[in-house]
Amino acid sequence: MVPEFSLGAPFAVGFGSWALWVLVFPALRVGFTGTRNTWICGALFALCVLIARLMVRMAAPERLKGNRLLVVARAVVLCCVVAAVLAPLDANVDRYPFAGLTVVYATAAAVLGLLRTVDHGYFPLVLLRTALWKGLLAAATGYWIHHSGGTLVPDPDHATAGTLVLAVLWWSLPVLSAGCATVAAVRLVRWLKCGPPASPAPPGVTSPWPPSVGYVWTAELTHDDDTHKERPVVVLEHTPEFVRVLCVTSVDKSGRSRGYLRLRASEWNGVLTKDGWLDLEIAHIPYCDFLWKRGECPDRVWDVLNTTADVRERPAKAGPAPGFAFRHRLSSAMNAHVGRDSRTVHTASGDKARAKV
Repeated sequence: MVPEFSLGAPFAVGFGSWALWVLVFPALRVGFTGTRNTWICGALFALCVLIARLMVRMAAPERLKGNRLLVVARAVVLCCVVAAVLAPLDANVDRYPFAGLTVVYATAAAVLGLLRTVDHGYFPLVLLRTALWKGLLAAATGYWIHHSGGTLVPDPDHATAGTLVLAVLWWSLPVLSAGCATVAAVRLVRWLKCGPPASPAPPGVTSPWPPSVGYVWTAELTHDDDTHKERPVVVLEHTPEFVRVLCVTSVDKSGRSRGYLRLRASEWNGVLTKDGWLDLEIAHIPYCDFLWKRGECPDRVWDVLNTTADVRERPAKAGPAPGFAFRHRLSSAMNAHVGRDSRTVHTASGDKARAKV
């Protein structure tokens, strides 16, 4: 199986497209006429679904590869789209086999690209920007084709193979652009209303997701003055809109011990690299601000938090939790932050923060 973002993916799609063309084209030529032909077409279509299933699994993220029903449903859709595109080109692809193969490749690449957009597109405004660039490219190439005397809607019965291939390749661009824009718009509405989603995991997060209760993660914490800093946090609860955590700081809080719990690195088994203090006021962290898992909270500390520690909610008079105002959500939808202070953002040794996309 070709891994995600593999350089061999285009070749895998090319081989799969060739296999689909070899199976779909004879089925279209035979047609569902008579019992014998119906059985032949059914068998060929079943083989097409098996090939398409491998292609769909190749493009799908790990979290969806185990969903067999979804993968098969997508494979059926891919086969139906390929057959629908090839059907009007019957006469031409009979004379120009390479044209039919190219049409299948372009169609499969467009469908798989749209599915990949749905599965991997996380930040909605980044996805919308991608849709805009694809739309501009489609407009520019469409204008060039029209200005050169070509057509984007050729007659399959009279057009040359090159004209048909060029038209199919061009139509894949606006389809991808429209698909990206639709997905981005739907996700942006929810993002601005409720915040980043709990699923899927943000790009670059390889740890088990969502953050498990009782574990320590590195998250990018927003302060009341809009600055950001990466800090360890202890996960208390994850909700559909955010995660409730307690934040760890290395700043000496011995003068305010009533609101803090002293932490000694010696009992954290490498989860913390130095002594610190645990802020007992609950903070709300957006899902997109979690970076990586550090380890498990020691049993003794967890028992203290659940029994004797004065864990408290953020006071109402303090206003909304930092990072959840509309401008913060709009900025995070672009994979950015309001008021980022680059001097305070760092990467721990051996770990790698999520890269910009």
